[in-house]
Amino acid sequence: MTTTGDGRASRWAGHREQRREEIVERAVAVIDAEGADAPVESIARACGVTRQVLYRQFDHRHDLDVAVADRIVSMLLDHVIVRMTTDDGVEAGLRGTIDAYLDFVLEHRPLYDFVRALPAAPGSGSPVDRITDVVVTVVATLAGELIGSDAAARLPLRDVYATGLVGLADAVVSRWLADPGARTREELVDTLVDVLQLCIQPVLAQAAGRT
Repeated sequence: MTTTGDGRASRWAGHREQRREEIVERAVAVIDAEGADAPVESIARACGVTRQVLYRQFDHRHDLDVAVADRIVSMLLDHVIVRMTTDDGVEAGLRGTIDAYLDFVLEHRPLYDFVRALPAAPGSGSPVDRITDVVVTVVATLAGELIGSDAAARLPLRDVYATGLVGLADAVVSRWLADPGARTREELVDTLVDVLQLCIQPVLAQAAGRT
């Protein structure tokens, strides 16, 4: 009897998790179509359930919002990380990464706004923090591959250099998104790539012993 009970509990937990995933997927689609402030009623309607039934799968609205934000973050990272490479040189890697990020944000602006607006949950970072942490880690890894493990071990690649580069790029892109009429996308990317390369050059020189 204990085994049967455990089996039923496991199947129920699996069903609930699958149902949550389905709701999150539809919530992402609704937000992308209606905007970052899409009401729960629209999400419930897209799922073919009432608001009350929807909330049986989540503890509260913030629980749903966090699950949706996590899905959006995963979508963004999947889109961007594949372009983060130095196989064709630093400049090409920077340009590819920035273009991939802008492609996603401009195509899914409501999702970007939703993630940006969601506050951090108590005891954990915000969705934006998660994006930053992953990208910083990848940038630091790529930098380490460029300059070699011995030089990388002597430099604060992750905590200083990679964090600074990612923060700079994020601030510039965020400012442009708030006022895109100031310059074209192409001008933004060209200038940002130039600035990031200027920041990277001293690190490469220091690693090579040309300080």
